[in-house]
Amino acid sequence: MSHLQRMLDLLPPPYTVAPDSVVAGLLNVVALEMDALQEDLDLYQRSHWIGTVFRLREAEKIGALLGIRRLDWEDLPAYRERLLALIVSLRQGAIGPSEIRGFVFDYLSNIQRVLDSTYVPGLEFCPDAGAAYAPLAGHPRFRPLAVVENPHRMRTSGTLQANNGRVAYLFRWKERNLGLDDTVAEFQVSGAITRTPVPILLNVTTGQLIGYKGRLRFGETLEIRQQKPGVSNLAAATLDGRDVTAALFSVQGFHMGDSLSAGKADPKPSLPSLARGTNEWIFLAIGIYDIPGLDRFFFAMPDDQLREGAFDETRFDHSLFPSGTAAQLRMTWMETEPASFEVRVPRYIVVAPDDAGSRHEQVADALRGSIGRLHAAGVRAVVTFEPFIEEQRQETRFRVGIITLDPEDGPAGEGDRFVLGGRFGDSALGGSRFE
Repeated sequence: MSHLQRMLDLLPPPYTVAPDSVVAGLLNVVALEMDALQEDLDLYQRSHWIGTVFRLREAEKIGALLGIRRLDWEDLPAYRERLLALIVSLRQGAIGPSEIRGFVFDYLSNIQRVLDSTYVPGLEFCPDAGAAYAPLAGHPRFRPLAVVENPHRMRTSGTLQANNGRVAYLFRWKERNLGLDDTVAEFQVSGAITRTPVPILLNVTTGQLIGYKGRLRFGETLEIRQQKPGVSNLAAATLDGRDVTAALFSVQGFHMGDSLSAGKADPKPSLPSLARGTNEWIFLAIGIYDIPGLDRFFFAMPDDQLREGAFDETRFDHSLFPSGTAAQLRMTWMETEPASFEVRVPRYIVVAPDDAGSRHEQVADALRGSIGRLHAAGVRAVVTFEPFIEEQRQETRFRVGIITLDPEDGPAGEGDRFVLGGRFGDSALGGSRFE
């Protein structure tokens, strides 16, 4: 009922029978002002609620109260959905995986509806943030929305990279495992131009050793990895794609100066562990019978004091002359990153209107910026978008066209004649030579 009708109902009927009476016209002027005032009051009330606000300026003021700034590309509906999802998550604490997962699901599902697009396929069929994606869950390459706490990160030895992977006999370096747990190290060893016989890697900190009973020609690559990642530390090795696991050996509780006797080897070779904190490593090449490599390895295990000679750094009687590059070495390990989580969003297909442009990338940036607010202090948050990838694996191999002869492959001297220097009273005149 309008204000005019309510005022006319209060007057006697003779004054209000005719709608075009003078009294009705006079009251209508007052009623119009009251209607305008009521409309202003209604708009004022609606501007205090993010769900009913109708002007972008008022929505920005509401967001300013919580420190949530509008992005340049966001209009009122898009800004409202992000603001609502963030407010709900912030009120619930915004530090647990369920709250963060709920925010990601709410924001992405609502922004898709507002922008009439599909950024995450199957998201609209998910009844809640923890359920599986019904239409795509059976696909072998489909990964649902997930929040992974303490994700695993692949680390590479920076010390070896800085040295371009070149290592010599007795090369020592240190690596730090900054993860939550102990892990295992994997290696790639490539043969040097002088060939690399019996490469051995020792973690001096843990006393674990792994080696290869064989030699690497120039350009050949030996890969030492886990047989079953995450299940056991048993090692497996391939040489240019060929399985050579049978040639691996490992020793536990090993110390520099000990002998490499067969009785100390493990029944099955295992990778050396990388303990939390700082670990000291050393590269060795120790001679093993029946494996050619004269002048390329040492027949005795050095003690812990032996070093590669360097002026003003090493002791004279505990040093060796530099032997040059013995191998190319690369070291990697999987580290459990502490105080961090990763939001993994599948983005296998993007469907958007023709005039949307790169709106899906803007939504991705908005999600990254919002996740940056939803975590405890000192916690690292990462958002990754996983595309749908079809891959066909292939392996490229090559052989270096350089032939390097081993020293022991040279002539043994069967065709040479043994002669003596001339000496009066001892040597014959025809079989002697004078120098």
